Amino acid sequence: MKRTLAAVSIAVALSGCNPIIPTGTIHVTESLSYTYAQVLVAAVVIGTAYYIVDPLAPNWKIEATRLDDTRFRIAMRKKSVTTGGDGESVELFHRQAEQLAAEAHSPDYTILSLTEGIDSDFPIAHRWARGVVEIHPGPVRVGMQ
Repeated sequence: MKRTLAAVSIAVALSGCNPIIPTGTIHVTESLSYTYAQVLVAAVVIGTAYYIVDPLAPNWKIEATRLDDTRFRIAMRKKSVTTGGDGESVELFHRQAEQLAAEAHSPDYTILSLTEGIDSDFPIAHRWARGVVEIHPGPVRVGMQ
């Protein structure tokens, strides 16, 4: 948040009478034009918004920790600003458990615990989910027998 305020403050400061920014104008149409300072401020605001939202990043950060030979803790945290994904934590949890089972060459897993909640962090709350899965040992069957 401090970086955002600093970037906007710099853009506003540069948009005034300043020898750094030329005093030119960009003419879009005969009746519509923008000064270089206005274009710079718009670019800084758009760049800052893109940096904060980061639309290409996954909505959830997922970490798996081995507890013992067959049990894993899966911890997930949703990113700060998203345009959806509030109901996908259970599906992502299952997907991560399936991946852990596949890596262990196991045919199945059991969810021992799964909880979800919201951390009321300032200024933006974060969704989270965490649980423990147990991977069942055994060979993975390939094809029909």
